[in-house]
Amino acid sequence: MDTKMIDTFFGTLKDMRGIAELDKHLLHALIRMQPDISESTQKFLCLCFSLWDDGNTRVPLDAGEFSKRWTRKWNGLLLLKETAGNAATSTDGIDDFEQIISTGVEDILHNCASKFTSIISTLETSEVSEGAISTPLILTRVAGELPYLYLDRLFRAKILIEKYAGTLFKDGSDKLPSEADIESIQKKIAGIATYKKGGQVHPLELNAEQAQAVIRGQRENLIITGGPGTGKTTVVLYILWSLLTQGDLKTPNDETCCCSIYLAAPSGKAADRMQESLQNGLKGIRDEFKYETGSGNTAEKKESRVYKKLKDLEGSTIHRLLKYSRSNNGFSFNAKEQFSEKSIFVIDEASMIDINLFASLLQAIPEGAKIFILGDPYQLPSVDAGAVLGEILKPKSKKDFTVRLTRSNRFTDDSVIGNLAKAIKACAEDKNATAPVHRFTPHPALDSTVAPDAPAKNSGTEVPAQSENLPKDAVFYYSLPAGTQTKKQETETLEKILHSWIGDFYKLPQMALEIDPENPDKDKCEAIWELSLKKRILSAERRGIYGVEQINKSAGKLIRDYGAKKFTDRYFPGELLMITQNQAMYKLYNGDTGIVVYKDSTPYIMLKKASENETGFVFYPLSWFPTEAIEPAFAITIHKSQGSEYDHVTMFLPKQEGHPLLNNQILYTGITRAKQSVTIIATPETFKAACETVIERDTGIEL
Repeated sequence: MDTKMIDTFFGTLKDMRGIAELDKHLLHALIRMQPDISESTQKFLCLCFSLWDDGNTRVPLDAGEFSKRWTRKWNGLLLLKETAGNAATSTDGIDDFEQIISTGVEDILHNCASKFTSIISTLETSEVSEGAISTPLILTRVAGELPYLYLDRLFRAKILIEKYAGTLFKDGSDKLPSEADIESIQKKIAGIATYKKGGQVHPLELNAEQAQAVIRGQRENLIITGGPGTGKTTVVLYILWSLLTQGDLKTPNDETCCCSIYLAAPSGKAADRMQESLQNGLKGIRDEFKYETGSGNTAEKKESRVYKKLKDLEGSTIHRLLKYSRSNNGFSFNAKEQFSEKSIFVIDEASMIDINLFASLLQAIPEGAKIFILGDPYQLPSVDAGAVLGEILKPKSKKDFTVRLTRSNRFTDDSVIGNLAKAIKACAEDKNATAPVHRFTPHPALDSTVAPDAPAKNSGTEVPAQSENLPKDAVFYYSLPAGTQTKKQETETLEKILHSWIGDFYKLPQMALEIDPENPDKDKCEAIWELSLKKRILSAERRGIYGVEQINKSAGKLIRDYGAKKFTDRYFPGELLMITQNQAMYKLYNGDTGIVVYKDSTPYIMLKKASENETGFVFYPLSWFPTEAIEPAFAITIHKSQGSEYDHVTMFLPKQEGHPLLNNQILYTGITRAKQSVTIIATPETFKAACETVIERDTGIEL
C-alpha cells in the first residue's frame, strides 16, 4: 500500500493544525480496505476527517455546501499560522481544494454502490436499525435532503439518541399547567422554603416559568434550559421534593422515596457544583419540613426522610455513573443492562455532553425512569463531536418536552450584563441580527498619567482592593494599542494591564501563609477562597501573548515578586491552580481549582469540597500529582470556565477577524461567567465578528 502522496498532503494539514494524528491511521485503514481509492478522493477524505474533527457528525456530499464549510475552516487555519508567526509551515503540498472537493463528491456519490462497498454503506431512509451499519462510513441519501457522509460510530450514536430520546421524552403540550395550577404550586413552595435578602428572610417565590417546570416535572421527563441565574437547579430541587412527597409537600411518598436518585454531569467540576447548588437550596427549607417532630421528652431534631435523602445526594461524572470499564472498553450500564425503572436522573451542563456520551447515557435509562436534563444551548458545545442539546431542542415532530427559563435572578430587566447577554443570544437565534455597537477606548492601564493599582514591591502599604471598587453590573469595553507591536512591546502592554488587574490578589501569598494544611482555620480558609473567586481572566486562546499560558506566567511573577519572592520552587503560596487531569483516587477532576498553601517547605493544594469534612476544605501535597496534571489558573480558557462564576471577569478576545475562536458561543460563555462586572478587551470589529459568528455543528439528530 503506497501512501506516500497522501501522507505528504496529510502532513501539511497536520502542520497547519487542521487534522489530528489519529485520522492518519483511520485513513490508512480505509485505504487498506479499499485499495483502489483515487488519490484525489483520498485527499477529499482527509478534508472530511478535518471537518469531523471540528465536532460535526456528518459532512454534506454537495460540492458547493462542502466548499463553503472548508473555505471557512481553511481561512481560519491560515490566520492562525500568520498570527503564530509560523513561517516554517509550508502549504506547498496543498492542491486546488475546489478540484479535490468536486472530484471527491462526484466519485463517492456515483460509485458508492460499486466501487466503495468495502468502506461505505448507503442508506436511503432516515429510519434504520443499528445492525444495518457494517462499514466505517455511512452515506445517507434521504429524499428531499442533501446526501451526507458519517463516520459509523457517530451515525450509531445519532440513531441511538433518536431512538431512546424518542422513548424517554413525550409530548406534554396537551397537558400544560393552568394559571390556577401555577398559583397553587407557587403558594405551596412559598410555604416550605425561604431565602435571605438584605439580612431578612422571605418566602421563596417561584416565577411562572419555574412553577410550570415543577408541575410538569412531576408527571413527565423534561429538558430544562436557561442561562446562568435562571434557577435551573432550584427548579430541579422542588421537582425532586414534590416527587418524594405527597400533595402536602411534607408527607413522604413511600413509592418514590424508594427510588434511586442520580446527579451527574459531563465533568467532575460540574457535578460537584450541581451537588453544592442543591445543598445550598436545601438550606432554605423551613424547619418544620426539614425535621420530624420529636417524640416524648426528646428535644433532639431528626432529619425528615425526604430532606435527608436529598441532602445525602452526591454528584458524579456521567462516566462514573455508567461505570466505565477499561477492560471492556465500555460501560457496565448500557442498553442490555439498564438502570432500574425506579430511578430518577438529573443531568446538568448538557451542552458539554458529546454525541457518543449522550447516546451511552440515554440507552442505559429505561422507559419508566424519570430524567431531567439541564443546560444552556447558547454556551460552547462539547469538546468532542456533536451539539446534541441544541439539536434535540428543535424536534421536527413538534413534541413539547422542554421548559425554557428566561427570567434571570442574577440580573434585573435593566441589567447591563444581562442585556448584553440577551443581545448576543439574539445574534445566535437570528442570522439577520446585528451586534450591539459599543465604543472601545484604550485600556486605562496604558495611560501613562494613571498610576497602577499595585503598590510598590515590599512597600508595606495597603493594597487597594480593586475588585471592591468596581461598579456593580457594569461592562467595560477596552482596546489594545493600535498598529503592530513588537513582542517586547506586547509583553509590556500585558504587564501594565495585569498590574491594574491584580489589585487585592497581592494579598493571596500572605493569606496562604497563615493557613496550616494539617490544622486549618476554617475562617481563614473561607476568606482566601472567597478572595480567589472574586475575579478571573478569561481568554479564548491558550498560546500567544494574550493566551492563558503567557498571562499566567506574567501574573504569577508579579504576585510572587510582591509577596512570595523567597519561594523559588515551581509553586508559591497563594498561587491559583487548576487540575487538568482527573485524579479519581482523591475525587479531584479536570477543571477543579485550588490554592497553594505550605507546611514548612512542602507545597499543598487547598480545594473546597463541602461534603468532605467540617472545614469544607481538603489539602493534598502537590508532589502526589503529575506535574502535567496541574497548571496555573489566574487566567483560564473560556472553554474551561464553563460552569464557573466570578464576581469580575476580564476577557481577552482574539485580535484578528476570522479567527476560529472568535465566535458567538465564546463571547456568550465568557460574559455569563460574571456576576458583577465584565471587562472585554477587543476592538469594535472583533467584538462585532464574535457576536455575529455562530458555531454551527452539523449533528443530524431528528426527533
